[in-house]
Amino acid sequence: MATHQFDRKSTNLTVFDLGVQDSERSAAAALAARTTTNPNLTDYTTTWTVRGAPHLHRPTDMPTLATRLWPLSDADALTRMSRPRGITNGRAALTAVATALRKVVTKPMTKGEASNKITSMIPTELTAWCRGCNTTHVQDPIFRLAALPAGLIFDTTQKTVTFTPLPKRPAVPTETKGFTDLLLAYLTLHGPAGPTEVANYFGSTTTEIKKRWPQDLAEVKVDGKQAWLPPTRLNTLNNPPDPNAVRLLPPLDPYLQARDRDLLVPDKDHQKEVWRILGRRGAIMVDGEITGTWQAKATAKHLEITLNPFAEPPPPSIEAEAHHLATTRNLDSARLK
Repeated sequence: MATHQFDRKSTNLTVFDLGVQDSERSAAAALAARTTTNPNLTDYTTTWTVRGAPHLHRPTDMPTLATRLWPLSDADALTRMSRPRGITNGRAALTAVATALRKVVTKPMTKGEASNKITSMIPTELTAWCRGCNTTHVQDPIFRLAALPAGLIFDTTQKTVTFTPLPKRPAVPTETKGFTDLLLAYLTLHGPAGPTEVANYFGSTTTEIKKRWPQDLAEVKVDGKQAWLPPTRLNTLNNPPDPNAVRLLPPLDPYLQARDRDLLVPDKDHQKEVWRILGRRGAIMVDGEITGTWQAKATAKHLEITLNPFAEPPPPSIEAEAHHLATTRNLDSARLK
C-alpha cells in the first residue's frame, strides 16, 4: 500500500519503475488511484514492453529499457515469445525482426504496414498464417517483443497502433544489461516475493530468474513461505503505515499485477472475479483489502459504475472515488449502482 502510493502524497510514482500497462483504458485510472489530479498520459512514452503488452514509461527510461528487457538467454527468448514452432535460437529470431523493423520504420507507420513490409525480409520460420488477417506475416508475439529493441514507440494520437521511431534510438541490443534493476523494482513494488513470481511477471522462467537472483536480498517469511525483498524495504515492512484508503482499481492496475494472488485475494472464487480472462473487472480496495469488483459504462456525460462487493458494501467515500474516476474519462460525474 505504501509503495504503491495510494496515499496520493507524491506525483513521482514508483509504479513507473516497471511501467504502467495501458490496456482497456487502464493506465489513466491506475494513475488516478495514486494522484489527486487528472494524469496527462502524453507526459509518458508508450510501447510494447513487459510481456509484449502496451505500457507507459518515463521518457528518460527509454534509452536503457530495451537492454534491460532483452532476453536473458535463447531459452528465455523462446519462452517470452510463447515458444513458436520451428525456432531454436530465440535471440537471433528477435534480432532479425527488430533489425528489419528498425530499417523500415523511419517515419510514422501503422502496425499492419510495418508487418507487411518486414515479412519478406525475415526468415520464413518467423512467419505464420494469420486467419484474422487472411495472410502470412511475422508472428505476433515476436513482433511485439521486437518493437522496443527496434526503437519504436506508439503515436498515441492515432486510433490504430501506429509506430514512430524513438528519438536518437539506440542500436538493437546484443546482450542484457540492467535486468537486476527491474527485478529489484518488482520486489520493491510487489515483494516480498520469490523467483517464481518475478519470472511469471516478466514472462520468463523460474530457472532463468534464479540464475540472476541477487545475493544481498533480505530473506523473510510470508505465511511460512520463503520470500525476499530489498533490505531498504525492511523498515516499511516492519512498520507499515495505516492502509486507510478506498480506491477503485482498474483491471490491470499495477497493484493487481503482483503474482502472489493468494495473498492479495485469499478466496479462490473471489480470485476468479478479480482476474477474469474475459470481461475484465476492476477491484474495489478498502483499507488494504480487495473487497469486491466493479464494472463501468460511459454515457454522454456520466460514468455508470456497478459495484459487486464480496460481502459488506463499500463505505460512502467510494462515491468520491467514483467521481474522481469519471474525470479521467472527461465525464461530468459518476453514478453508482
